[in-house]
Parts: sequence; C-alpha cells; structure tokens
Amino acid sequence: MRGARVDDVRDFRARTERLLLADELRHSVPLGVLGTIEDDPGRYRERHLWIAEDSGAAAACALMTPPFRLLVAGAADGFDSLVAAIRADGLDVPGVTGFVPEVEEFAACWSAATGDSTHTRMLMRMYSADAVTPVDVAAGAMRAARDDDRPLLREWARAFAAETGVPEGPEELATSIDARLGADPGLVLWEVEGVPVTLAGASVSSPGIARVGPVYTPPEHRRRGYATSLVAAWTSELLCRSMRRCALFTDLANPTSNSIYQAVGYRPYADAAVIDFV
Repeated sequence: MRGARVDDVRDFRARTERLLLADELRHSVPLGVLGTIEDDPGRYRERHLWIAEDSGAAAACALMTPPFRLLVAGAADGFDSLVAAIRADGLDVPGVTGFVPEVEEFAACWSAATGDSTHTRMLMRMYSADAVTPVDVAAGAMRAARDDDRPLLREWARAFAAETGVPEGPEELATSIDARLGADPGLVLWEVEGVPVTLAGASVSSPGIARVGPVYTPPEHRRRGYATSLVAAWTSELLCRSMRRCALFTDLANPTSNSIYQAVGYRPYADAAVIDFV
C-alpha cells in the first residue's frame, strides 16, 4: 500500500473515481467538493488531496479545503498509508468528517500515529429519496432565491450556523450560501404573502444525485409546516430535473428535522460523524 499527495484534481478524480462512484450517495460530499474545485477554482483558498493505492487501485482517499475538516473515504487497510501521506505535508488537520465506521477507523489511525485525542463533535444521518410522499401544503409557495435576497440569505446562514454549531462557523457558511446564489440548482425560498419564511439549498454531487441543504426556518416562522412544504416541493422539482435521487444530512440530536424529512419520503441511508482531533 502506498500513500501520496495528488496535486492535480483531474488526476485525483481519475484515480479515485471507481472507489467514489461505487457508492455515489455515500461519497456525495467528496464528489461535490471535487466538482466545485474543478468548476470554481477560486471557491476554496486551499485544497489538498491524498490517495492510498494498492497495485494501482485506490483503496482510500482524503480531501481537505481549509477551514473545513478532512473528508475521508475508502477501506481501513489504506488508512495507515493515507495518514502517513497527510502528515508528511505538515498541515494543521483539525478533524475528520465521514461515514461510520470508516471515519472512526481513520480517527483511530490518526490518533495512534500522532498521539492526538479525538472528540465526536456531531453525529449525523444521511437520508435519501427517489420519490416524494404527498404532504399537506402550508400557506405560501416556493420561489427561486434572487440577488436582492442576498443580505437575508447571509443573515439566515449565520443564524443557522450559530444554532446548529456547524464546525466551520457562521462566516464560512454565509460565504458558501453566497456562492450558491444564482447557481444551478442553487437556493429556493418558501414565501408567504411576499415574506420569505424558509430557505433550502441544493448542489449536484455527481450526475443524477442532488444533495439538499441547508434547510433553515427562523424561529418566528417555525411549527407552521413551511419547511416540510419547501423540502417536499424542492425535492419534487429536483427529481423532475432528471435527478435520480436526492440526499440530505440531519443532526441526530435534532428530532424535528429527522421527522420532517421522513414525512416527505426520505429514508435513512447511512450514519456519519464529525470528529475533532484535540
């Protein structure tokens, strides 16, 4: 097994594609990050890519776009080589995000090699849907976010980050939301009598797979069915745009969001975690 840094993103994609596309949903985040690096090179200030290969085939890989944590995928037998390659670059690695059990196995390898302790910051669940279950529709309607919504979207992004404790912080999420405005599929709002009440976004991670999120409703507009209606309408539209499947992540500590998504047809797919190195 050999671990190495890869500087060219297209070379990295070519060498990891079979591994990542073997389970597009499970690897939707790294696939989405690769797509962003290729299509919008200025989106991230830095980007780092590593691979562990056995006889020319990728066994595991990792990506990091600071300040975001490391993303890891693949088999545990490649993690020792992957850890060695990452450490050789001398970068500050604050933690790792990925699916269970591989994220926990990688964290254990990292801890053994560095002496760092680990702390699980967040437990998440990925849900997926290929059809929408009909729900009672709340007052209002969905519309695409516009440029004049930008100040509100950034305000809501900061509020969402502060409330949920996303590891990268409010400003990074606000920048991410800003970059999606006008993109395809981009951002939508649920609007009631001209007043936006709920936000939802989406991005395409690989052909035919859309990842929905974030979804945010300000406290004063909650418990009125707006988020449920928006997620149902948005998912339906994405599936009508030739998406084969939609996926989204929830915080397992938030029972409300988990119930909302299941009500509109999302079903549990896999569990994931954000682990800090301390």
